[in-house]
Amino acid sequence: MNNREITSLWSRIIVEELIRLEAGFFCISPGSRSTPLTVAAARNPGTSWKIFPDERSAGFFALGHARATGKPAILICTSGTAVANYYPAVVEASADCIPMLILSADRPFELLETGANQTIQQFGMFGAYSRWNFRLPEPSSDIPLRSIITTIDHAVSRATGTLPGPVHLNVPFREPFEPLDPDLHDPWLAPVSGWINGSGPLNATVRHENVPDNESITLLRNMLAGSRLPFFIAGRLNNRADALAVGNLARSLNIPLYADLSSGLRLGCESINPLQLAFQSSQFPEKFRPDTIIHFGGALIARQPATAIRQWNPENHIVVKPHAGRYGPDHNVTLSIEASPALVAEALGGCRPPLPEKCLPLHEEFFLKASAVIERCCSPEKPVSEISAARIISACIGASEGLFLSNSMPVRDMDLYATAQQFPAFMTGMNRGASGIDGIISTAAGFAEGLRKPVTLLIGDIAFLHDLNALCLLRTQTMPLRIVVLNNNGGGIFSFLPVAEEKDIFETHFATPQNYSIRDAATAFGIPYGMAATNREFEKNYRDGCNNGISMIIEVKGSREDNVLQHRSIQSEIIALAASSLME
Repeated sequence: MNNREITSLWSRIIVEELIRLEAGFFCISPGSRSTPLTVAAARNPGTSWKIFPDERSAGFFALGHARATGKPAILICTSGTAVANYYPAVVEASADCIPMLILSADRPFELLETGANQTIQQFGMFGAYSRWNFRLPEPSSDIPLRSIITTIDHAVSRATGTLPGPVHLNVPFREPFEPLDPDLHDPWLAPVSGWINGSGPLNATVRHENVPDNESITLLRNMLAGSRLPFFIAGRLNNRADALAVGNLARSLNIPLYADLSSGLRLGCESINPLQLAFQSSQFPEKFRPDTIIHFGGALIARQPATAIRQWNPENHIVVKPHAGRYGPDHNVTLSIEASPALVAEALGGCRPPLPEKCLPLHEEFFLKASAVIERCCSPEKPVSEISAARIISACIGASEGLFLSNSMPVRDMDLYATAQQFPAFMTGMNRGASGIDGIISTAAGFAEGLRKPVTLLIGDIAFLHDLNALCLLRTQTMPLRIVVLNNNGGGIFSFLPVAEEKDIFETHFATPQNYSIRDAATAFGIPYGMAATNREFEKNYRDGCNNGISMIIEVKGSREDNVLQHRSIQSEIIALAASSLME
């Protein structure tokens, strides 16, 4: 068997085993050195694939796809700086425990650190942000094929393990790269003939849910039973089962629950009041002082709960998460439990009588009045704003559709101002691991493809510009992506920070207005475009886009100054409502 046959066979085996491990979606960027892997993926009828001219966009698309499916999308690229472009997406995947598998083609050993063209030190380049790094040997008949297959098995196992995240396999190839059908009767293949003729993976990993131990459950039940005023927090949760179990536990014990947008409960349950509104008032944490806090899942979008917990200094501050990752930025967690949040929540059922109805100092009337304040800015004839756009989307989006939120203001506005409806949990995505604004359009496009459902993306103008080339993906999307761009000509979130008072440098060094045309960008990429001036127009444009079933861009223009004033005005009204309710 010659070198071309061995290289082709090597690549075909890698791709086939990935498919058998249910990791058959490939994000491929064209390149010469990666030709064997690309050909193997393209010609295997069991794969699905998408081509990306830009590896950076490919990395974020794979991230979004994995967010939706829980399975790693496979990234294939050539040697050199191509693989380095995955870095921002790798960081996000690592920080938020999203599976990812990178196959980067590389130069053979003899060309490394010799000045050879397009040759860099690829192995281990993602450092602490990868769950596992490995460099395969150059294809050779001296290498047992079983060792290559089991390496792929282990790579997928590490990417999807107890602490999911990115895995990087460096795959060196020697020329020539042109494909050649191998002789499948060669004696070298005899040890894997059963695998070749079969349909399952060689060495799949079977996992069971992370079951809490009896000692931990007994301890938690006793804590809750003896607590004067317990409080639940739902941060980032991994699946619908976790969200439903936590929500059911809170309802059955009548324990107040703070449901972060990333928990799947903020938009998914009308019966849970948005405590985000209560925490706008500094008086609320003074009146409401829980002695036991159980935090299910990961981090929160808003800062106020963490500020309140520092003020409360509760006797028990417990974090329940399904993996071994550390969570406790204020170093005030008293107990961490590594177990399935769903199983823990189910095991805590009936551990105490339900709390009395008036355990929360703010009652239903406050939330109704606060909701009415937000609704006023959504009046049909009023100018559409960043707040009203988020609110209207949350009210109009269909139950069979997905929602993706950019960082900075869009995710905060949706977390704070969305209206609750029976929206399915885990149809909402966001990149909150590292909370960057890079790659948002690409991630949302991958999220839509992974969900196999239309997705609405709410994004600011700077984040939109940051990933502008990803608009080329929309022409080949099988699922439509509706992009709502909040254009205030700059970094709107900086206007809320103290640096906004530094008038001599604020515009040039922080707000950084770009003055580009979103309409022209849409035209350049052949994407239908609309712009709305009023809430009525915005709702009509948005509903029409949903009904048309196509990708489109809706621009919402505003000023950063007006946006700050509206946010502060609504916040002041909500704080006043809270003060009035807390006095009663």
